[in-house]
Amino acid sequence: METLDYWLEPDLIIALRHDVERHAEKISRLRKTLEELASLRNAVEVRQIGPPRSFDVYAVDSSYGSPSLELVGGVFTVIAYGYVGVSGGVQDRFLTGTLYFADSREGDVSRYAALLEKRLAARLLAGRLRGEKRFDLLVLDGEIAIHPLPFNLAVRGGRLEEVNKVVDRLLNYAARSGASIVAVAKRVRSRYLSLLAGRCLPVNDKVAASAMLRPGEYFSLGKLRDLLPRWVSIHYADCEGGPEREAILKCYKGERVGLSPKGERLCRRLVEFGQNFNAVLTTSTYPHLRLLGDVEVVYYMPPGHRTAVRVEVLDMGGLGVGEIVSYLASTTSTVTGYPQILDAVDQYVRVSPDLVEAVLTALLSKTPESLTHLMWPTNMQKRLASRY
Repeated sequence: METLDYWLEPDLIIALRHDVERHAEKISRLRKTLEELASLRNAVEVRQIGPPRSFDVYAVDSSYGSPSLELVGGVFTVIAYGYVGVSGGVQDRFLTGTLYFADSREGDVSRYAALLEKRLAARLLAGRLRGEKRFDLLVLDGEIAIHPLPFNLAVRGGRLEEVNKVVDRLLNYAARSGASIVAVAKRVRSRYLSLLAGRCLPVNDKVAASAMLRPGEYFSLGKLRDLLPRWVSIHYADCEGGPEREAILKCYKGERVGLSPKGERLCRRLVEFGQNFNAVLTTSTYPHLRLLGDVEVVYYMPPGHRTAVRVEVLDMGGLGVGEIVSYLASTTSTVTGYPQILDAVDQYVRVSPDLVEAVLTALLSKTPESLTHLMWPTNMQKRLASRY
């Protein structure tokens, strides 16, 4: 006898079936777009990935129980962060963690985890400077900076000011220790490759680069100090502005034009970006943030794979971008498509939902009975659904 594990309402099935067809058709239409994107390879210097060199490497990552628990007292989860290194053929590991319980937005958890991760990376670089750690390359997950950097400084005295301090410290020790840093982006939302087309591309960089590259190839788009000012013009005027593109660009140049409220806002953002980005590269309070301008954006496709990888490279050790890419490509995991050292640290720091629940239970056991309601879920139905 056939059994059903769950029940779906007929109306929901009909709606989903309709959307499956609609999205399948939309994906099929991407074929022509991808053929057009492939021609963009002529706008860059595509190179072959060379034979790899052997590097001593450390990778840093952080993780947290997701989704976070929504409690009466705020957002609750467990954050773990650590590193895995291979130096002189010997593995070195470190793992620690902390609780996050704050009446804030869930997105703040991600930023706080990134702060902890970058602090640990700075400690590793400081250890290299003192001769306690030996490595050539430090691998990060995501990006070298933390939002709102590199686009603008976090407001002094504001809740995000720590971003300026942590990233400045990271870059300071990178420069002093002479270590190269590479950040590997897994979730790619950027559309920097719109620069090559001179217009807003309809797909993200991972899709575009995958259409442009063949296995075993890579190219550099350039350094942030050069590409970001050109990219924001396309982003705000074309991607965001749409039909008002030309008028927004004229407004940016100081010409008087008629714009909608949205168009005027985008024009202001264009002007403000130039001022804000220049402040990042010239601030005397955080002098090492200027090194963000030297971060190079590179795309490569590992041999035997069909999807490209976007990385940021700050080559303070003078290893060479090509050498760094060849190392990353040669250590690519057959499962994830990312460097194996990044997979290793990702598994090492992973936080399970069961751990978050266990830690919450431990916290409840030490909480005065009159305050236990602060640890109650705000949505009991959602909590029970996740358990069963």
